[in-house]
Amino acid sequence: MIKVSLIVGSPRKNRSCNFLIDKAIEGIKSVSADFTINKIQITDYNIIPCNGCDACLKSPNDCPLAKEDDTNALEDLILGSTALIIAAPNYFGSVGSQIKVLIDRSRPWKMKNYLLRDVILAPMASTGLRNGGQGVISDLINFGLIQGMIIVANNLGSPVLEGNLPITSLQKYNLKEFVGKDETDELAGLIAYDLGKRVAELSLKIKK
Repeated sequence: MIKVSLIVGSPRKNRSCNFLIDKAIEGIKSVSADFTINKIQITDYNIIPCNGCDACLKSPNDCPLAKEDDTNALEDLILGSTALIIAAPNYFGSVGSQIKVLIDRSRPWKMKNYLLRDVILAPMASTGLRNGGQGVISDLINFGLIQGMIIVANNLGSPVLEGNLPITSLQKYNLKEFVGKDETDELAGLIAYDLGKRVAELSLKIKK
């Protein structure tokens, strides 16, 4: 079985990031039922912020803080995945603190000779205003590049009507209205669905 891990990187469950992840899961399942879907709610885990001790630079490259929080549990869930999809919220132009702490604490994975090397990474973002979210995508791409991952975006569907990156917004297209409680950003959902398909198809090719 091919494992695809998906991280809902928001402290708020069942909101925009969760919407994107669920759409990506639908896209994955549309390709094949033979995937192990590993959905992770980041807010379920206690992750202590990095304190810059640099212990991970020395063999065995472990973080001493891991004895006090849930990073080892997250490591067990994430490592061994063929692909990783992360949806993170835009908080003042960057990823939310929950995902930023995970990124910082993932340094041992790099120091242990790139444990995420060649894992597919697909970034997604949620934002309040229509033109936000690019900083989140940039943060996630930088994380993937530093870890030696393969960054992918959507290239399915219409190359004119669909974007390459799922960024869902609370702001509607006329900019004067916002998405209601029971409404969703349909275009972002479509792109997330197609990105899930893209990740699934690439995962199958890599595993052949």
